This record gives sequence, structure tokens and C-alpha cells, in this order.
Amino acid sequence: MRSPDAHDISKLVNSEDLFELNLTGPDTDELVGIRFMIRSAESDAVKRVVRQHSDKFLASRKKKLTASKVEAEYLDKAAASVASWDWGDHNWKGEKPECTFEKAREVLEEAGWIYDQVAAASEDRANFTKSLAKGSAKP
Repeated sequence: MRSPDAHDISKLVNSEDLFELNLTGPDTDELVGIRFMIRSAESDAVKRVVRQHSDKFLASRKKKLTASKVEAEYLDKAAASVASWDWGDHNWKGEKPECTFEKAREVLEEAGWIYDQVAAASEDRANFTKSLAKGSAKP
């Protein structure tokens, strides 16, 4: 007998799950030995950062959106998606960086190739999706 959850599509996406991102080099598809655990862009932690930006903008009397504000919002959103990391044998500026929002933001701002991979992994809903139970009807 199949569980009652077998066909419950409300459970297909778990935006609170973490996705393991193994970074590849900026000029190759070779793994570099650094692993980031990524939150979904739809997770509560990431949405909280996005809401803070929206609240500041809406509360502002000027309500003028600039390129630098948009860039800061994207950086903050990507930094919030970094739940943890393991740098393996690698360093950042001569040290093993502690995983804080500020340090994640620094790394992502200064290393565009890491930002690209983190942002893409966080935005890709498939990374947080469960497959449908086997034997389900095909469309």
C-alpha cells in the first residue's frame, strides 16, 4: 500500500533543504575541492534578506533604485544562501574563512566565478525538488 504522501505534490519542493555545491574552476569544469552548502532562494533565510531590501526601499522617501543598490541586493541574497562551507586545502586571503554572512558576501563580491555558481545553485529549484514516486502516470 502506497503512503498517503506518495502523490502529494505539496512535498515535491522543500525550499528549506540544503544543496551541496562542489565548486568548479573559473576556466574549467574541474572540481577545485571547495564545497558550499546552499539554501534555496525560496528559503525563509534568503527571503528575509530580500524583504529587508524591499522594506528599506519602500520606506525611503526618495525611492530611487540605483544599479549599486540592485547589485548589493543580489550580493546579499547570494550571501544569505550560503549555509556553510568547507574550503578543503584552500584558503581565502591566507586564512580558512569562517562562514559568516559578511565573509560570504566578501567572497562572492570579489570572486565573481564563485558568485555565479552560488547564485545559480540557489535559484535552481530542481536542486531542492524531490522526484515523483515511481510508477506515476506520465502526461
